[in-house]
Amino acid sequence: MKRFIYTLLLSLIGTCSIQAQKQLVFTPTWTAQAQFAGFYVADALGFFRDEGLDVIIKHPSASNTSLNRLKSGESHYVALHLVSALDMIDKGDELINVMQCFQQSGEMIVSHKPLRGLKSLDRKRVGCFKSGISKLPIALARREKVNIEWIPFISHTNLYVSGAIDATLAMNYNEYYQLIMAGQRLKRNQIIYMRDIGCNVPEDGVYVTREYFTKHKAEVDKFVKASKRGWEYAISHPKETLDIVMLYMRQAGISGNEDAQKWMLKECLRLLVSPRTGKRTYKLESEGLNQANSILLQGGEITKPITYKQITEP
Repeated sequence: MKRFIYTLLLSLIGTCSIQAQKQLVFTPTWTAQAQFAGFYVADALGFFRDEGLDVIIKHPSASNTSLNRLKSGESHYVALHLVSALDMIDKGDELINVMQCFQQSGEMIVSHKPLRGLKSLDRKRVGCFKSGISKLPIALARREKVNIEWIPFISHTNLYVSGAIDATLAMNYNEYYQLIMAGQRLKRNQIIYMRDIGCNVPEDGVYVTREYFTKHKAEVDKFVKASKRGWEYAISHPKETLDIVMLYMRQAGISGNEDAQKWMLKECLRLLVSPRTGKRTYKLESEGLNQANSILLQGGEITKPITYKQITEP
């Protein structure tokens, strides 16, 4: 019954969209999954509409990323990892962080052999994401003078499972679970959490261009308000939220394992909490920004630090 209700809700939202004067496009960092649960909830339960907004969620592809969609104007709001945003700003793009979702790092390194620290990976082959999230460990390894051969992948764990690489980057809410389900019996000494080695850097946030922010400040505030409401609802209603996530995945043609999405939702909700205050503020904290700046700058991934004002104010 609940799934039917959500299906009906989504069809009604689609009807309303046709009649709206202006449709706003939000693009997450990747294909449909529980990582973006709060936005799905805000859409499905009408929180965006309550703010007078007509929002459509369009997911990216490997050939048309959220970065590309923002730069081309196809999307008005996009989710980006902080390190990706810093890299873009360093290269001249003018972006504004309007909402910081994940205040902590979910990134980790998983190795076939026990690790005694990052230096255990010297002269090893390590799988890395093609997206910007890999810039942090790459910069850290360069800063620490650890010579790693980075092997890019898009989204799968096949390289690691097949033994083609010595270790791999993974997100604790996604690839780590995939490895476990693939039969990998991982011990604690095979894992390095980025948060445990001085790299607890904020990840997913919502970004717009500086020009868009300047022209549509009131609208941006409404988008953020509805999105925050969606995430807070997800925290209070995880089972209902999981139903919504699975529905959006089916609509996007993504085959999803409900247990995997349940794991992802639990871990992502944990990342919303600031490690410094223990609260969910949905704002970029200067401490996290400074930490990311320091690592990326020392590791040669950016040429100059990005100031807090530069990334949060028009």
